[in-house]
Amino acid sequence: MYSGLIKYLDNETELAGVLGHEIAHADRRHTSRQLQSQYGISVLLSLLLGENQNTLVDVASSLGQLKFSRDYETEADAYSVEYLNGTNYYACDGAAGFFIKAEKEGQSATPEFLSTHPNPGSRIQNIQTKADQLGCRNRSAASSDFTTLKSSL
Repeated sequence: MYSGLIKYLDNETELAGVLGHEIAHADRRHTSRQLQSQYGISVLLSLLLGENQNTLVDVASSLGQLKFSRDYETEADAYSVEYLNGTNYYACDGAAGFFIKAEKEGQSATPEFLSTHPNPGSRIQNIQTKADQLGCRNRSAASSDFTTLKSSL
Protein backbone atom coordinates (compact mmCIF):
# COMPACT_ATOMS: atom_id res chain seq x y z
CA MET A 1 0.00 0.00 0.00
CA TYR A 2 1.44 3.36 -0.94
CA SER A 3 0.21 6.93 -0.99
CA GLY A 4 -0.18 7.01 -4.79
CA LEU A 5 -2.72 4.22 -4.64
CA ILE A 6 -4.69 5.96 -1.90
CA LYS A 7 -4.72 9.16 -3.97
CA TYR A 8 -5.94 7.14 -6.98
CA LEU A 9 -8.91 5.58 -5.19
CA ASP A 10 -12.26 7.34 -4.88
CA ASN A 11 -13.61 6.05 -1.57
CA GLU A 12 -13.07 3.89 1.49
CA THR A 13 -14.88 0.90 0.01
CA GLU A 14 -12.40 0.79 -2.89
CA LEU A 15 -9.53 0.97 -0.40
CA ALA A 16 -11.06 -1.89 1.60
CA GLY A 17 -11.44 -3.91 -1.61
CA VAL A 18 -7.81 -3.41 -2.61
CA LEU A 19 -6.64 -4.24 0.93
CA GLY A 20 -8.81 -7.36 0.90
CA HIS A 21 -7.24 -8.40 -2.40
CA GLU A 22 -3.70 -7.97 -1.02
CA ILE A 23 -4.58 -9.76 2.23
CA ALA A 24 -5.93 -12.66 0.14
CA HIS A 25 -2.54 -13.01 -1.60
CA ALA A 26 -0.90 -13.46 1.82
CA ASP A 27 -3.71 -15.61 3.25
CA ARG A 28 -3.71 -17.93 0.21
CA ARG A 29 0.13 -18.07 0.22
CA HIS A 30 0.40 -17.04 -3.41
CA THR A 31 4.02 -15.93 -3.19
CA SER A 32 5.16 -19.22 -1.66
CA ARG A 33 3.14 -21.24 -4.15
CA GLN A 34 4.45 -19.14 -7.05
CA LEU A 35 8.09 -19.73 -6.00
CA GLN A 36 7.51 -23.46 -5.57
CA SER A 37 5.84 -23.65 -8.95
CA GLN A 38 8.50 -21.60 -10.73
CA TYR A 39 11.35 -23.60 -9.27
CA GLY A 40 9.69 -26.90 -10.17
CA ILE A 41 9.00 -25.90 -13.77
CA SER A 42 12.59 -24.71 -14.32
CA VAL A 43 14.00 -28.00 -13.04
CA LEU A 44 11.59 -30.05 -15.15
CA LEU A 45 12.40 -28.10 -18.31
CA SER A 46 16.13 -28.43 -17.64
CA LEU A 47 15.76 -32.19 -17.33
CA LEU A 48 13.69 -32.47 -20.50
CA LEU A 49 15.91 -30.21 -22.58
CA GLY A 50 19.31 -31.07 -21.13
CA GLU A 51 21.61 -29.31 -18.71
CA ASN A 52 21.80 -26.03 -20.65
CA GLN A 53 19.76 -23.20 -19.21
CA ASN A 54 19.15 -21.66 -22.62
CA THR A 55 16.66 -19.13 -23.87
CA LEU A 56 14.02 -21.75 -24.64
CA VAL A 57 13.95 -22.84 -21.00
CA ASP A 58 13.70 -19.24 -19.79
CA VAL A 59 10.91 -18.33 -22.22
CA ALA A 60 8.92 -21.52 -21.64
CA SER A 61 9.24 -21.15 -17.88
CA SER A 62 8.15 -17.50 -17.95
CA LEU A 63 5.15 -18.18 -20.18
CA GLY A 64 4.07 -21.05 -17.95
CA GLN A 65 4.06 -18.76 -14.94
CA LEU A 66 1.74 -16.20 -16.51
CA LYS A 67 -1.26 -18.49 -16.12
CA PHE A 68 -0.44 -19.16 -12.48
CA SER A 69 -0.29 -15.42 -11.81
CA ARG A 70 -3.66 -14.78 -13.46
CA ASP A 71 -5.21 -17.58 -11.41
CA TYR A 72 -3.83 -16.11 -8.20
CA GLU A 73 -5.13 -12.65 -9.11
CA THR A 74 -8.59 -14.07 -9.82
CA GLU A 75 -8.54 -15.99 -6.54
CA ALA A 76 -7.46 -12.87 -4.61
CA ASP A 77 -10.30 -10.89 -6.22
CA ALA A 78 -12.84 -13.54 -5.15
CA TYR A 79 -11.54 -13.65 -1.59
CA SER A 80 -11.64 -9.86 -1.40
CA VAL A 81 -15.38 -10.06 -2.04
CA GLU A 82 -15.78 -12.68 0.68
CA TYR A 83 -13.72 -10.70 3.19
CA LEU A 84 -15.74 -7.51 2.60
CA ASN A 85 -18.98 -9.45 2.79
CA GLY A 86 -17.96 -10.47 6.30
CA THR A 87 -17.71 -6.83 7.38
CA ASN A 88 -21.42 -6.10 6.89
CA TYR A 89 -20.23 -2.52 6.30
CA TYR A 90 -18.50 -2.25 2.94
CA ALA A 91 -19.99 -3.07 -0.43
CA CYS A 92 -18.21 -6.32 -1.13
CA ASP A 93 -17.37 -5.39 -4.71
CA GLY A 94 -15.11 -2.54 -3.56
CA ALA A 95 -12.14 -3.75 -5.59
CA ALA A 96 -14.22 -3.48 -8.77
CA GLY A 97 -14.16 0.32 -8.42
CA PHE A 98 -10.38 0.30 -8.84
CA PHE A 99 -10.64 -1.80 -12.02
CA ILE A 100 -13.49 0.28 -13.43
CA LYS A 101 -11.29 3.35 -13.09
CA ALA A 102 -8.26 1.53 -14.56
CA GLU A 103 -10.32 0.30 -17.51
CA LYS A 104 -11.64 3.81 -18.24
CA GLU A 105 -8.04 5.04 -18.31
CA GLY A 106 -7.07 2.34 -20.81
CA GLN A 107 -4.85 0.28 -18.49
CA SER A 108 -5.76 -3.00 -20.21
CA ALA A 109 -3.62 -2.52 -23.32
CA THR A 110 -1.65 -5.77 -22.90
CA PRO A 111 -3.42 -8.87 -24.27
CA GLU A 112 -4.48 -11.01 -21.32
CA PHE A 113 -2.60 -14.12 -22.51
CA LEU A 114 0.68 -12.14 -22.25
CA SER A 115 -0.11 -10.55 -18.93
CA THR A 116 0.36 -11.69 -15.35
CA HIS A 117 -3.04 -10.17 -14.51
CA PRO A 118 -6.51 -10.71 -15.97
CA ASN A 119 -7.83 -7.74 -17.91
CA PRO A 120 -9.84 -5.21 -15.86
CA GLY A 121 -13.11 -5.99 -17.66
CA SER A 122 -12.95 -9.66 -16.67
CA ARG A 123 -12.05 -8.75 -13.13
CA ILE A 124 -14.93 -6.29 -12.78
CA GLN A 125 -17.42 -8.87 -14.05
CA ASN A 126 -16.06 -11.66 -11.82
CA ILE A 127 -16.05 -9.45 -8.71
CA GLN A 128 -19.55 -8.10 -9.33
CA THR A 129 -20.94 -11.55 -10.14
CA LYS A 130 -19.59 -12.96 -6.88
CA ALA A 131 -20.93 -9.92 -5.00
CA ASP A 132 -24.37 -10.46 -6.56
CA GLN A 133 -24.28 -14.12 -5.52
CA LEU A 134 -23.57 -13.05 -1.93
CA GLY A 135 -26.07 -10.17 -2.09
CA CYS A 136 -23.66 -7.59 -0.74
CA ARG A 137 -23.15 -4.99 -3.50
CA ASN A 138 -25.39 -2.20 -2.28
CA ARG A 139 -23.80 -1.24 0.99
CA SER A 140 -22.41 2.25 1.37
CA ALA A 141 -19.73 3.10 3.88
CA ALA A 142 -19.07 6.66 4.94
CA SER A 143 -15.87 7.95 3.37
CA SER A 144 -15.20 11.00 5.54
CA ASP A 145 -12.18 9.37 7.20
CA PHE A 146 -10.87 8.28 3.80
CA THR A 147 -11.34 11.79 2.42
CA THR A 148 -9.38 13.20 5.36
CA LEU A 149 -6.62 10.64 4.84
CA LYS A 150 -6.46 11.34 1.11
CA SER A 151 -6.31 15.12 1.57
CA SER A 152 -3.46 14.77 4.07
CA LEU A 153 -1.24 13.02 1.51
